[in-house]
Amino acid sequence: MVALPTDTQYALSAVASDDRAVASVFQLKQRPGGENLPVFLPPARWREHLAEMAEPLEERVLALATEAWPGAVTLIVRKRTDWRTNAVDGNTIALRIPDHPIATAVLDLVDAPLTGTSANVHGAPASLSAADVRAQFGPNGSSDGFSESLHILSEGEVMPAGTASTILDCTGRIPRVLRRGPQLRASVGELLMRHWGLSELESVS
Repeated sequence: MVALPTDTQYALSAVASDDRAVASVFQLKQRPGGENLPVFLPPARWREHLAEMAEPLEERVLALATEAWPGAVTLIVRKRTDWRTNAVDGNTIALRIPDHPIATAVLDLVDAPLTGTSANVHGAPASLSAADVRAQFGPNGSSDGFSESLHILSEGEVMPAGTASTILDCTGRIPRVLRRGPQLRASVGELLMRHWGLSELESVS
């Protein structure tokens, strides 16, 4: 497991197809079973990994992903039934490419989808620095599940912004905003308007 700095918050990341690693994430975070973990895609080969994990996307949804990533936008799409992971219980999966140089470097180095759940004990405040992660998961922190196998990476020169990503559910007829995050880029808003006739405000469900 790695505590990974992203553009939004720190994330607890492990290879999403590794059942033992995913179980460690759930245990360390004290996250209830049945609550799915979002997944990060490697930026260099995200289309290839997406094709292995998700059902084919409409061209307009694929265009939205292309414009929104890397960035603070999580897209919920339909998961392929033959791509198995204990990170996700159900037929949908939440995907994102974080816009942080350390996160993107690690993802491309591993070249595998990684879990992207926030690096905090379930219900506790999000971690925005390596010090925050140590405070929550260190031996004297608030977690009973401290593991010496958790590697905490420094945020370097780019601090997480602190606001969780926008979540867009793209499994229906039109995208629905399940969580509002940072202001969407103008180019992303333009795609929502062009393809679905939605402004950012109108797309909130």
